[in-house]
Amino acid sequence: MTRQITIEPLTIESFKPYGDVIQLEGNKNVVLANQGTAKRVNYVAKLENLREASGPALQNARPNMCIFSSAPRPTVGGRFEVKLLERHPYSSQVFMPIFQHGVRSTNPDEPCYLVIVAENGADDKPDLNTIRAFAANSTQGINYKANSWHSPMVTIGQRVNFVVLVWENGVALQDCDEAPISPVVIDLSPSFKSLSKL
Repeated sequence: MTRQITIEPLTIESFKPYGDVIQLEGNKNVVLANQGTAKRVNYVAKLENLREASGPALQNARPNMCIFSSAPRPTVGGRFEVKLLERHPYSSQVFMPIFQHGVRSTNPDEPCYLVIVAENGADDKPDLNTIRAFAANSTQGINYKANSWHSPMVTIGQRVNFVVLVWENGVALQDCDEAPISPVVIDLSPSFKSLSKL
């Protein structure tokens, strides 16, 4: 029988086992900057390059800040099916949405992408008993911990551009390890009420 899960709200606390939520609201360490005209949150995410502590067997990696433009994933009947998870064994990975002119949604609180994660199992593969899905909006970025299983980016209903930061060295299994999984169906309602019908 196909596993089915429902979407959870993305919060700083709920996402802690997998990394960080990058957002202004809900952070306790907000300080004023720029003569009081700006709010600043320090150390909003823990950036990791574990190759540095793993010895000379690993090639050096460089921080790669790139722009990632993600087309909307197909949905069927208000549901999305995930069949693959990935992890970056030696690096954290930041995704921060940046919206361009002409996007369909103008409501910053409306979810625009899914964050799908799972814990590592005893067999060093994703433990599907722990798989979870979170709804993220355009004011929320995420930072996956190094070695944290997650789905490739899933945007719903519209293209979303992201600024991404990850350490890479061009060695495939060091940069990204993929694991096909038994299909998991995610019910997009009620989080994506309007988008899931597209």
